[in-house]
Amino acid sequence: MDRLLVLWSYVLIACGGGGETGGGAVGLKQVPRERTFISDCLSDICAGQFKDYDSFHPYLPTATSTSGYNFLYEPLYFYNAYSSDGAITPWIAEGHQYNEDHTEVVIEIRPGVEWSDGRPWTAHDLVFTVNMLRANAPELLFSVDMDKWVAEAVAVDSLTARFTLKAPNPRFVFSYFTHNFDNGIPIVPKHIWEGQDAKSFKNLDVAKGWPVVTGPYTLVLSSPEQRVYDVRADWWAAKIGFRELPRVERVIYLPRQEEAKRVQNMIANGLDICGTLLPANVRTILDHNPKVTTWSGSEPPYGYLDWWPVSLGFNNLEAPFNDPEIRWAINHAVNRDQLVEIGMQNAGDHTVLPFPDFPSLIKYTRNTGDLLHRHPVDSFDLARSAQIMTRKGWVKDGEGFWARHGARFKIVIDVFAFMMDFAPVLVEQLRQGGFDASFRQTSDAYSRMTSGHAQAFIFGHGGSVRDPYFTLRLYHSQFVQPTGSPTPYFWRWSNEEFDAIVDEMGTTDPYDPQLQALFHQALEVWLPHLPAIPLLQFYHRIPHNQTYWTNWPSAQNPYINSAYWHRTWLLVLLGLEPAQG
Repeated sequence: MDRLLVLWSYVLIACGGGGETGGGAVGLKQVPRERTFISDCLSDICAGQFKDYDSFHPYLPTATSTSGYNFLYEPLYFYNAYSSDGAITPWIAEGHQYNEDHTEVVIEIRPGVEWSDGRPWTAHDLVFTVNMLRANAPELLFSVDMDKWVAEAVAVDSLTARFTLKAPNPRFVFSYFTHNFDNGIPIVPKHIWEGQDAKSFKNLDVAKGWPVVTGPYTLVLSSPEQRVYDVRADWWAAKIGFRELPRVERVIYLPRQEEAKRVQNMIANGLDICGTLLPANVRTILDHNPKVTTWSGSEPPYGYLDWWPVSLGFNNLEAPFNDPEIRWAINHAVNRDQLVEIGMQNAGDHTVLPFPDFPSLIKYTRNTGDLLHRHPVDSFDLARSAQIMTRKGWVKDGEGFWARHGARFKIVIDVFAFMMDFAPVLVEQLRQGGFDASFRQTSDAYSRMTSGHAQAFIFGHGGSVRDPYFTLRLYHSQFVQPTGSPTPYFWRWSNEEFDAIVDEMGTTDPYDPQLQALFHQALEVWLPHLPAIPLLQFYHRIPHNQTYWTNWPSAQNPYINSAYWHRTWLLVLLGLEPAQG
């Protein structure tokens, strides 16, 4: 219980009941617990403490804790994949128009939007952000995309921006300026970032009011122990009558906790929400705290289908994983039904393609039967796996593991804590197939993946929610970086034929029937190479504590998903209502 005492000491300080603390805690106003929202942080960079406590940089691949920028840099639009109509919600933008061939788009900005320092939010900020990213490709998040697509970005006037594209792109606004799940470009203030080194600028100084943002909160404390945000009455949306101020007066982020501590603190009401949990741990919380619920109530899957189906991935630049036949041999050692039954305790589904089973995508994936018949991803067949390994020169040693030239075939899989339900099952399956497999769960797992030092890993596909282009582009060679150099999409596989098809998909209107044919062609290339091994549909099993806050998103009220690290989290903060009064 020592960790619980530490947690409550942080909360006491942040709620105004404690004494002096570092990083600007002195003078914090008092906010009662019932008007305070508390969560831990999800990212590895805030495991144990906030390692980026002195920075608020939204574009660094290896240094973003998503404990603020994801909901304080508001987007042009929001998109809710769980709504029935699939429409986008205008936010900072009022509208946009493409020209006939989708090589130009004009965006109209909502009048009255302001930065937190009172300066107007204008088209100049949007254009500056895009041009800054273009100038810093490939090192910043989204910089490769902006460099690839944007030929010219200009502010026609303060409320109008025009983008001339290098090729037709009917998804440009949706891809980059419509926040959905973990996607969307944060737009930063020109008057703060201009003249700064975009790769090293810290963008945090509480005394100066930095970071300057548009959202309804201001950062009042950032220390290794916690980040604290207070609501500000001068939020532009409330001033112009666009939205009401959130009822949550204070938001506290604590460092990422181990799963057992999350369970304890959810039961003890020390947290209002926490990151996705293993099924058994959600069940424990539900059994011990009647105030807690989930998206699916108290029944499996204890959450919602996420956009992030997980695969066993590899650094495809490095041997032996650069051989597609080896990847297929590994695939045939995987029993997906067992992963669901034992690993996920039947609280989920498996997948043979890297796409979430959203209705808008099923119309594509259901027409892949001919391809999956020729390339049977779902074939658990140890004999076929052994045939491939033998043909490639591997033989089993005395303990039944594949070996060659005196060295065993080792697979060390980097995983995250929330994968510990099925990861041990997968490792045991691979070992039974003759691979000397193991896994490791460490605080720097993501850094190793993005740098390529993780030879094998389990990761998800944050891509498609409306059409298949977004997931397929994750495998485009434009994102391939040599081992040791970070990249945001780290499958590290390249194929010129695949690139050409995906590029054509990118210029095809998502409502054009030709997209179905292009999707089929892309999979005809992808499946034989199998650059990653699809495993499971991914569910966010996120507990919602109703002790202090109600009106959580749910299957009955799906106004947005409840992942607090996603770029749609602002909508949850705006939707929450006090449980008392």
